[in-house]
Amino acid sequence: MMPASYNVLSYDEMTYTEGGADATMTEALLCWFIGPYGWIKGLSAARNYRKANPNTWLDTGLDDLGKDMEKSVPNAIRDIACTAWFISTSMTGVGLIINAAVVLL
Repeated sequence: MMPASYNVLSYDEMTYTEGGADATMTEALLCWFIGPYGWIKGLSAARNYRKANPNTWLDTGLDDLGKDMEKSVPNAIRDIACTAWFISTSMTGVGLIINAAVVLL
């Protein structure tokens, strides 16, 4: 017998309760070799993290990035690629303005 509060969750529902699915190797390699894809993934991840943690995102962001990288090799490859594209686009004046606007607004 199961408790009254027992619920069965599908794989898709677990994505929302666990904070996202792990990266596939294909996704990780796409982030490296297709610059706009990696940049958009990194930019949207930074924006989503800031919105989810509005008061602590600057303090806890790198720790959570490190935890995500420790989950699997494809996650580490994807996260390094997205971070590299995000930082490299931020080094240009126009890119910095665009990145800051997307993350902060």
